[in-house]
Amino acid sequence: MPETLVAAADLLPQLTALLGRDAIKTDTDSLAFYGHDVHSAGAPLLAVIRPATRDMLLDALALLNRAGVAIVPRGGGMSYSSGYLAGKPGAVLVDTGALDRIIEINANDMYVVVESGVTWTALDAALAPLGLRAAFWGPFSGIRATVGGTMSQNAVTYGTGIYGTAVDSMLGLEVALADGSVVRTGSWARENSTPFFRHYGPDLTGLFGGDAGALGIKTAVALRLVRRRPINTGISFGFQTFDQMLGAMAAVAREGVASEAFGLDPYLQKQRLGMGDLKSDLKMLLAVGRAGRGPLESLVQMAKIVIAGRGFLDGINYSAHYTVDAFDKDEERSMLRRIRAAASPFGKEIENSMPTLVRAYPFPPLNHILGPKGERWVPVHGILPFSKVAAFRADLEKLYADNAEAMKQHKVLAAAMFSTIATHGFLYEIAFYWEDERAVFHDHILEPDAAKNLPRYPSNPEGAALLRQLKADAVALYHRHGAAHLQVGRLYPVTQGMNPAARNLLGAVKAHLDSQSNSNPGALGL
Repeated sequence: MPETLVAAADLLPQLTALLGRDAIKTDTDSLAFYGHDVHSAGAPLLAVIRPATRDMLLDALALLNRAGVAIVPRGGGMSYSSGYLAGKPGAVLVDTGALDRIIEINANDMYVVVESGVTWTALDAALAPLGLRAAFWGPFSGIRATVGGTMSQNAVTYGTGIYGTAVDSMLGLEVALADGSVVRTGSWARENSTPFFRHYGPDLTGLFGGDAGALGIKTAVALRLVRRRPINTGISFGFQTFDQMLGAMAAVAREGVASEAFGLDPYLQKQRLGMGDLKSDLKMLLAVGRAGRGPLESLVQMAKIVIAGRGFLDGINYSAHYTVDAFDKDEERSMLRRIRAAASPFGKEIENSMPTLVRAYPFPPLNHILGPKGERWVPVHGILPFSKVAAFRADLEKLYADNAEAMKQHKVLAAAMFSTIATHGFLYEIAFYWEDERAVFHDHILEPDAAKNLPRYPSNPEGAALLRQLKADAVALYHRHGAAHLQVGRLYPVTQGMNPAARNLLGAVKAHLDSQSNSNPGALGL
């Protein structure tokens, strides 16, 4: 055995010596929780490590690499595509959550540098007093989702309507490679420079965006900042058909003025309006009050929401909801006028309760990881050009029709949520629900009151098997229609059908950066 190879029996004691006893977990409950994402369980883990500093992480990676042990990086843990699940037994999961320091807020040069474990909630709270915001400022799961995990998975939501996906807002990265060496990208890679500019030569920053940690572990991220606009206004429209909603969402996207845009099908409309209890309703209503532009306007907005209640979508099959951010009333009126002109030919304007509540309370507790009646939930999505959405939907509806009897028998239901990405992308996200037993993951993530009040179901292996097949069939449909994906992980076929030269280049990059294939092996199909 080479002298540099660490014996397996010595590995955990050496990790403990490097990181400290509190930074290592090997108990059954912890391994079960960390070894499960929103949907699936991975192969059994050897251990979970949570380094307190970036230097400690580098030392641990070097040790694990010498031992030939695979590592899987994890941010906030809200993936559903097996992005941080081990493909083979014996891997060590790296929890980056303790790397939670905001390194620099540079209001003059308009960038922020954070360690990878900083949550979007924490980052936004730090920037708000300065009147600043990250261009993309988080997914719905931002109360747990970390900046580094989001850049590894890529994501949409806040700011996406104007600034695109999460990785579009990166200016530079610091990445720990499998052997413990460090790469920095963009202008940050240069001596005597700072992470103020991304495109200095080939875009190495983009190379690591959406890589699921297959190329390395992000330790720090530099993000573009924008001024925080004081006026935030929601506007909503209702439609009778999907085609009407699609037409409106495409038309509004082309205007490039909505910070966020999301649409709901009939089932998800009812779910979004039906899951809250009095306590959560009051919490959201108070958030609307705090977000108002003064006491009077806050009271008016709260009163409108109370009066509209949960019936403002009665008789509406599909809905689309938008948020605009403006510096003054003139800019707000101009943006709303353009959205109304684009959407009105397809549907009617309705009460704006939903975007108002979403923006006032952007990072709520993650109780939606189960369905409204405690069912298991998993999404599957694809990003399509507007011109291909109708054909994809027709094939998807046929898939549902072909499986309708089995879905009814095994209590599997499909719904959908939609959003637009800048001016050019339509995200079609399927939400599958089925009655099945919870995993330890759900009981860790759910708020105690929510966990207690939702029913539990017995194991449903037939329903779970049908769900897996429907999920695979949906992914194949997306592939057939040329869709792109976020959260590639181990679910989406990023290398399947890829131009051979591009696929070989990606493989060569992986081999160069991770010669032993220890960094999240199997992610991205590598």
